[in-house]
Amino acid sequence: MDAELLEPGERIGILTGLTPAGEVGDTLAFAAGRVVDSAAADAGVGVDGTACHAVDATGWVALPPLADLHAHLDKGYTWTAFGQPEGSLDDAIACWVDHGENHTYEAIKAGARRHLVAALHAGVTAVRSHTNYHLGDDPLRGIRALIELRAEFAGIVDLQVVASPGPSDGPDDLGRAAIALGFDLVGGFPHLAEDPAADLERSAAFAEEFGLGMDLHTDETLDPASMGLAELAARTSHWPTGVIRSAGHCVSLSTQDAGTRARTLSAVAAAGVSIITNPLTNLYLQGWQHPVGTPRGIPPLREIIDAGVTLAAGGDNVQDPFNPLGNADMVDVAAELVMAGHLTPAEAWHISSSGGRAAFGLPPARGRVGDVADVVLVRAAHAAEALAERAPDRIVIRDGRVIAVRRRVVSSVLDLGRLQTSPSAPTSEGALI
Repeated sequence: MDAELLEPGERIGILTGLTPAGEVGDTLAFAAGRVVDSAAADAGVGVDGTACHAVDATGWVALPPLADLHAHLDKGYTWTAFGQPEGSLDDAIACWVDHGENHTYEAIKAGARRHLVAALHAGVTAVRSHTNYHLGDDPLRGIRALIELRAEFAGIVDLQVVASPGPSDGPDDLGRAAIALGFDLVGGFPHLAEDPAADLERSAAFAEEFGLGMDLHTDETLDPASMGLAELAARTSHWPTGVIRSAGHCVSLSTQDAGTRARTLSAVAAAGVSIITNPLTNLYLQGWQHPVGTPRGIPPLREIIDAGVTLAAGGDNVQDPFNPLGNADMVDVAAELVMAGHLTPAEAWHISSSGGRAAFGLPPARGRVGDVADVVLVRAAHAAEALAERAPDRIVIRDGRVIAVRRRVVSSVLDLGRLQTSPSAPTSEGALI
C-alpha cells in the first residue's frame, strides 16, 4: 500500500522505502504498540489478529511526534471577540482582565476543542495547557472544560491540565476546590506577584501537600533582576526524581550576564527543572519598550542545552490577546527556534518533540526498537525541508494506527505535471536526534 492512500484508523505493520534519518533507516516496523525489529516483524497481522498494512513510504521521513508543552487552551480564538488588541504583555493582561469575566464555559470548551483538533492534524500528540481561575461566578469553568476534553481526547492527544492561579487567587482558596476536579499540575505567575518568592513558596507548598508537580510561568520579563528560575531550582531541588517541575518562558535569562546564567543553569540541571521556551508569543510580546536594538524574547537556548537541562517548547497562545497569530502547529514553533533561536533544524525538531515528551513524562518515541509506535510521516527529505516548507503533508501515527492525515491540495493554470520536482537530498544531520 502506498503511504499516499493511508486513511485515519488504518493500522500499520511495516513502513518501507523511508528516507533514512538519524537512527531510523529505510524500514520501520510496529507490533503491539511498539517499534520492533523489522526483520522479525509480521507486517500483515497485528497482535490482536487485526490486519495491518505494509506501506511503501518512499519520499517520506519518520519524525518523532510533536509535543506542545505550553498552551492556553482556555484563551484560544478570543482575539476578535476581545476587541482585536495589539500590544505588549501588560496590554494583553489588561485586555484579559477587561473581557475574561464574559468568557463562558461553552466558549472555553469550543475554543479548546478547536485547538486540540488543529494540533492533532499538525502531528501534536501531547499538549500541556495552563488555565486560569476565571473571573466571574464560576472561576473553575476553565479547569472543568479542559479536564472534560482530557477524557475526550484520551489515547489520541495526551493532555495535562495546569491550574494557574493569579497572585490574588490562591491557590489555597480556589485550589482546594479545583483539586477534586483532578487537574495535573500546579501553575502560577510568581514574577507578576508583589512578593515573587512568597508566591513561589505558596505554589510549591500546595503542590507538595497534594503530591503534584508544578509548571510555573517564570521570569517572563526582560528585567535581568528577575531570578525566579534560580529560586524555583532551589525550592524544588529536594523533590524526588519524576516529580515534574517546569519553568516556562525564562526570558530574563537572555538579559543576564554570562556568570549569572551559568550559575542558574547549573542549579536548574542539578534540580531536574525543565525549561519550556515559547518563541512565537515572546517574540511578539517582549521588546515593545525598546524600539532601537529590540531584544528578542527568547532565552539562551544553546546554553540551556549545553548545561544538560531538559528543554521543551510551546506554542503558547493561539489567536488571543497574547498572540493574534498562533495556530497550534508546533512546526511553526520549531522553525522559529531555528530562525530566532539559532538552533539546527534537527535540534529544533528534537526540542519540539522528544524534549517535550521528556518534560511531559511520556515514553520515548524516537523510532528506536522498543519505543512506542508513535511517529509523524512528513513528505520531505530531512528536518530542514520539513521546517522550511512547514511540512504540508503529514500522516500522524500513534500505537501503530493512523490517527490523522493532512494533505496539501494545489491547482493552477500551469501544467504541473511538466514541472521538475526533484526531492531535496538527505543531509548528514538527519532528521532525528
